Amino acid sequence: MTTLAIEIGGTKLQVALIEENDFLRKSVSSRIDRTEGAEGIRRCLLKEIATLGPLAADWRVGIGFGGPVNRHNGTVSTSHHVDGWDGFPLASWLSQALDGRSVIVENDANCAAIAEASAGAGRGSKFVLYSNSGSGIGAGFVVDGRLYHGRSGEMELGHLRMFQGDTILEDHASGWSIDRAVVSAIEDQPQGVLAKLADAEMISDATLLTAAIEQDDPVALSILQRAALAYALGISHAVHLLNPDTIVLGGGVSHIGEPWRKAVEMYLETFIMTAFHPLPRVVLAQLGEWVVPIGAARVALQRAIS
Repeated sequence: MTTLAIEIGGTKLQVALIEENDFLRKSVSSRIDRTEGAEGIRRCLLKEIATLGPLAADWRVGIGFGGPVNRHNGTVSTSHHVDGWDGFPLASWLSQALDGRSVIVENDANCAAIAEASAGAGRGSKFVLYSNSGSGIGAGFVVDGRLYHGRSGEMELGHLRMFQGDTILEDHASGWSIDRAVVSAIEDQPQGVLAKLADAEMISDATLLTAAIEQDDPVALSILQRAALAYALGISHAVHLLNPDTIVLGGGVSHIGEPWRKAVEMYLETFIMTAFHPLPRVVLAQLGEWVVPIGAARVALQRAIS
C-alpha cells in the first residue's frame, strides 16, 4: 500500500510516495520561505503534490508537522518557526483538497522517532528515545514499536528550562544557537579558522563547524562542547524519566557526526545516576533527510490498522 507522506518543517517541505517497505517511489523537496507564512507553504504543498501525478483512491496520507499538533483531529496547535499556523485544521484542509482522502497529522519528531526505531538506528531496541537538533529541538519516545504520546501528543525536549534561568535547551544546543555561536566567533576572530572557512563560501552551520572541527580548531571544539553539554543535560532528564535502552541523535546538528555523538555521550555519563549505568546506546540517526516522511507513512499505516 502506498502512502502520500509529507514533512512540513521549519526550513523545508518534502513530499513523497512511500511503499510499506519504506521505498520512496517518487519525491520532491523544497526550501520553506518563512516570509510567505503558512498560506504560502500550503500553496507550495499543493503544487508539490501535483507534481507526483494522479493519486490512487486507496492511498493513505500522513503529515509530519514541525510543531505541536492535535493528533486526534489533525489541527496544528502552533508553529515556532512560521506565522499563520495557530489552530489551523491541517488534516481537514488537505482532505478537502484531495477529494476527501483520510489525512493523519503527527508531530515531526514523533514521525522521525518511529522511523528510526522501526527501520533505522534504533531497530531491534525495545525503548527508543529519539531527539533531533536543528531549527529546533524535538523528541519522541517509542515503546515496542509504538509511539508514546502522553496526554497531549508529543515531547517538547527543546523547551526544558536550563540552569535555573530563563533560557531553554534550544537556546544552547539547537542548530540556530550553534549558528549564532559560529557567527560570534567569526566576528571575534576574523583571522581564525571559522572565518577563513566562511570566506571560502561555506555557510555558518553544522557543515562549517564540522570542517573546523576536522582541523582541530579549538574555537570550533569549544562551541561543540558547550552545545553537547547542554544537549546531554536535557537528554539526561528524559533518560531519568523514561529509562530508554537506545538514544538516537538526529536533526541537522547530528550531521557533525561522531564528534557530536561522542561529546553528547561523554557528558551523559556524568549527568546520569550510576544506577542507570551502563548508559543507553547513543547512536546517530541513519535514515537521512527523508526520515520524517518515512515516519509519517508508518504512523498512517499504524492508524489505518489500529
